[in-house]
Amino acid sequence: MAKPLIVCRDLSIIYNKGKSNEFKALTGVNTDIYEGEYIILFGPSGCGKSTLMYAIQGSLPPGEGTLLVKGDDVYSYPPAERVYFQRYVMGIIFQSFNLIPSLSVLDNVALPMIFCDVDKTKRNRRAQSLLDRFGVGHVSHKIPAMLSGGQQQRVSVSRSMVNDPKILLADEPTGNLDSISTQQVMDKIDEINTFDRRTIIMVSHNAAHLKYAHRVYYLKDGHIVREVVNPQRKQIKPVSEGETIVTELEQLARLYPYDSVETLRVKSMVNYLTQDYSFDQIIRLEHSTDLFLQGKIDRDAFIKSLILPLERGGVEIDEKEARRMVNVASKMIDQATDIKRYRARKDNDGVFFSQHILAERMRDHLSGKYRIKFSKEQDENMAELIADRVTGVINEDEMNLRMTKSIRSGGLSLSEAEADDMTRYFEKVIAQGVDVSYKS
Repeated sequence: MAKPLIVCRDLSIIYNKGKSNEFKALTGVNTDIYEGEYIILFGPSGCGKSTLMYAIQGSLPPGEGTLLVKGDDVYSYPPAERVYFQRYVMGIIFQSFNLIPSLSVLDNVALPMIFCDVDKTKRNRRAQSLLDRFGVGHVSHKIPAMLSGGQQQRVSVSRSMVNDPKILLADEPTGNLDSISTQQVMDKIDEINTFDRRTIIMVSHNAAHLKYAHRVYYLKDGHIVREVVNPQRKQIKPVSEGETIVTELEQLARLYPYDSVETLRVKSMVNYLTQDYSFDQIIRLEHSTDLFLQGKIDRDAFIKSLILPLERGGVEIDEKEARRMVNVASKMIDQATDIKRYRARKDNDGVFFSQHILAERMRDHLSGKYRIKFSKEQDENMAELIADRVTGVINEDEMNLRMTKSIRSGGLSLSEAEADDMTRYFEKVIAQGVDVSYKS
């Protein structure tokens, strides 16, 4: 049986040990990382991800426990041997690039080879080859400041590979990049793992990165709280039959990476109690709905995608149910469009879409959906209520409460069940109709 490339046993990293400000950045960490694996250390800032990575790199000696790389305790190496280990066994990509601003791109990549006594011709040839491979060979004569962030990081990737390391460490390598550059850099790192067969250990708090890894170690407060196998990648770590089962929880963990295992179990149970569809069907339904909301497919294509069998890429839903779903979604989008138009009038005098029109259309829609006939007084109160909620004067709970109040008090005199159903539905419409910018 293959042996792990990197082993941690009860590893703790302690800063200022024995002093009044002693701090354990890692506690009782256990890992087995195999050659050729793509491992992500995942978690929020301050959880110990980078600390673990730099311990593996040979820069942070264990306070307690054991850390072995290729069967050796690298911290027992004499200084010259540890330098050799960091130079030839480890490559590293930093979040902030760490390129020398006064050197050309070519010289930045070639620099590590100077300390390996490689002659200049060979250095430049190797550096240029890597720059070409990673798509920045045409800027090799420029200095880093003349490059975009994405180009600088690909130069950093080239530099990390210049001494042909066996293990590549990446510390939040896309933290300073836009989405396009992020994708380019992640694809190159994946290429290094897939085609160069290099072991990748990446620190990240971006859930979108998890699909690249063979396994993910989730860290919190200096502890590894769980290990999740990626079912979409063929595993390298040997697994005995029955030892590891890839369950729905692993799939849910990729969607809700910061949730606890207990929360994921609740999601799984609730899903079973409230849905008749498998996890794969729900994922495909979300994908088709996304395309429909973006206008990339029309109503008929949406229906077709829901009806098609799973083996043909569909959701495999009964045609009658599929048409009901699409009908609900279409009506919801229509109502959301009205909300957008109503809100737009606040910032644009040229847009005329009155509170009365919004309330009238919403009233007709809701009365038809819930089979409720509104009186004239209810219509007037409904108009006020809708306007207040759409403009943010009241919140969801306040809207729900006002729906149950008497008509004389400005309410709709609905039962609690009717108010709950209508509020829940109306909030879905608002989610589609109100533009909100989310900040990470």
